[in-house]
Amino acid sequence: MGRKWHGQFEGEVVTDHAEYPLRGRLPGCRIKHRMKRNWLKMYDKAGWILRVETVINDPEEFRVRRRVRRRGRRRTEWVPLRKSVAYLFRYRDVSLQSNAQYLNALAQVEDPTAGLRGLDTITTRKRSTKALNPVARPDCQLFTALMSGEYAVHGFANRDLRSKLAATVVRLNDDPRRQSAQVSRLLHRLHVYGLVAKIPRSRRWRVTAFGQRIMSTSVKLRQWQFPANWPSCMTPSKLVRKNRRPNEGRSYAPFSGGPSTSPLRLVTPAIACATNSKLL
Repeated sequence: MGRKWHGQFEGEVVTDHAEYPLRGRLPGCRIKHRMKRNWLKMYDKAGWILRVETVINDPEEFRVRRRVRRRGRRRTEWVPLRKSVAYLFRYRDVSLQSNAQYLNALAQVEDPTAGLRGLDTITTRKRSTKALNPVARPDCQLFTALMSGEYAVHGFANRDLRSKLAATVVRLNDDPRRQSAQVSRLLHRLHVYGLVAKIPRSRRWRVTAFGQRIMSTSVKLRQWQFPANWPSCMTPSKLVRKNRRPNEGRSYAPFSGGPSTSPLRLVTPAIACATNSKLL
């Protein structure tokens, strides 16, 4: 609220969120942060307008510098802010500082929109070009070959990429001419999605800035982040199955609509469905 946090603060700090249709306007949402009787609110008007405002109901929580009389002498001190037209300038300064600090904090939040748009760009099939799979082994090894440091200055040619892909799982034809045509199709595919660009007046290619972001993120996801997060994402059913007896925690129910002598269907509690809710 435009001032430093103090360790002896004993007031109430509350944050709430509401979504409601505005009367006669497009729907929006509101977030309100309350510190005692003072509020800081943010409005999102249909995803088009973001408005932040500060409401000061208790001005004594803030201070203003003015001349006061202490022990018969007049001096200038920081004193509690009062409700008066003479101090509207201080209301303005406090509100602007509060809004600016809140917007600066929001600016530090990472926005995944650009990354998701880039991912959608390469994973959406074009009219005549196959889409890329950023976590598949062949495409990831292709990205690793293109991100080699030796191509950072002068780029790479068809022949250079063929020699790099020979040691990967990317299948190349035994015939050198067909190999050249196959790599040319790979380069055309990457060029369509904006990952590589042709160097003018030459037969060499270079990786674009968009391609560097996409390919480096793909390699990092497959080689480091996915293996690191794999143990922590094990489903609860896998954990329970290790410590239970063969038929413990399972139920059997006949197929719906079948006779009583019909085969039985195995139902496990790990599957969230209406049948399990009735059995359990």
